[in-house]
Amino acid sequence: MARGFILCPFTYLRDAWNWLDFVVIALAYVTMGIDLGNLAALRTFRVLRALKTVAIVPGLKTIVGAVIESVKNLRDVIILTMFSLSVFALMGLQIYMGVLTQKCIKKFPLDGSWGNLTDENWDYHNRNSSNWYSEDEGISFPLCGNISGAGQCDDDYVCLQGFGPNPNYGYTSFDSFGWAFLSAFRLMTQDFWEDLYQLVLRAAGPWHMLFFIVIIFLGSFYLVNLILAIVAMSYDELQKKAEEEEAAEEEAIRVSRHPDQLPQTTATATATAAATATATAAASATQWDKNRQQYSTEPLTTTIPY
Repeated sequence: MARGFILCPFTYLRDAWNWLDFVVIALAYVTMGIDLGNLAALRTFRVLRALKTVAIVPGLKTIVGAVIESVKNLRDVIILTMFSLSVFALMGLQIYMGVLTQKCIKKFPLDGSWGNLTDENWDYHNRNSSNWYSEDEGISFPLCGNISGAGQCDDDYVCLQGFGPNPNYGYTSFDSFGWAFLSAFRLMTQDFWEDLYQLVLRAAGPWHMLFFIVIIFLGSFYLVNLILAIVAMSYDELQKKAEEEEAAEEEAIRVSRHPDQLPQTTATATATAAATATATAAASATQWDKNRQQYSTEPLTTTIPY
C-alpha cells in the first residue's frame, strides 16, 4: 500500500494476487457492519486469506502461476489424452465385458437335491453364493477362465460368467463405458494397476498382457510425461517473466528515488545528438566548398561539331 492503491504502476491492485485479499477484507468489513442474514456464510471466505502466502513466497508464486498458465497450453494434450482413454475404454469394453464376473461354481447336482434341471433351478443354483468356490469362507471368490493359461477350477466346479458382483465391491470392471474409462484411467495413472492386471490375466489368459503394455507405454510413459514437460516449460517461461518484471520494478524504484538522473541522461543524449548533427553539417559544407573551387578553376571547353 505504500506504493499506492491502483493508479500508478506497481501499486496494490496492479498485482492480481492482491485482488483476492482485497475482496476478502472488503467482505469481512461488510459482514461486520451489516446483518446479511443468510448471506453471512460469506464470512467463510476469510479462510481464503491463507492463499496470501502464495504471493509472499516468490518461488511458490511462480510454481502456482506455472500450473495455472500450463492449463492454457494443455488444451491439445488434454484432448489427446481423453481421446486415447476413450479408445482404450472401448477396447476394454469389447474384450473384457463380463470377464471379471467369471467364477468357479459347483456343477448342478443331478440327484434331485436342487430339483429338476430347469432354467430357473439352474440359474437359482448358480446365483447362490454358497455354491461359489472360495478359499476364505466366502469373503472373496477367485476368478477363473476357460482358456489355456487362465485360472482353472476343480473337477466339481465349472467356470461360468455373469454371476455375482465384480471384484473390489463391483468397482473394477469393463461392463460399461464409464467403468471401462475409469479402469483405463487407473492403468494410465498406475493406481494399484497390478491388481487389475492380475485379475484380467487370471480370467482372460496371459496373452492379454499386450493390452496393458500398450496402455502403460502410451498412457503412463508418454502422455503423463508430456503433461509434466508442458508444466516445466510454463515454469521456465514464468521464471524468466518474473525476473524481467523484478528488474523493471527495481529500475522504476531506482528512477523514483533518484529523479535527477533521468534529466541528465536525456540532456547527455540531446547534446550528443546535437554534436553529431553539427559535425555532419560541417563536413558537408567543407566538401561543398572543395567541389565549388575545383569547378571554378577548370577552363570551360566547348566542342563545336563540323
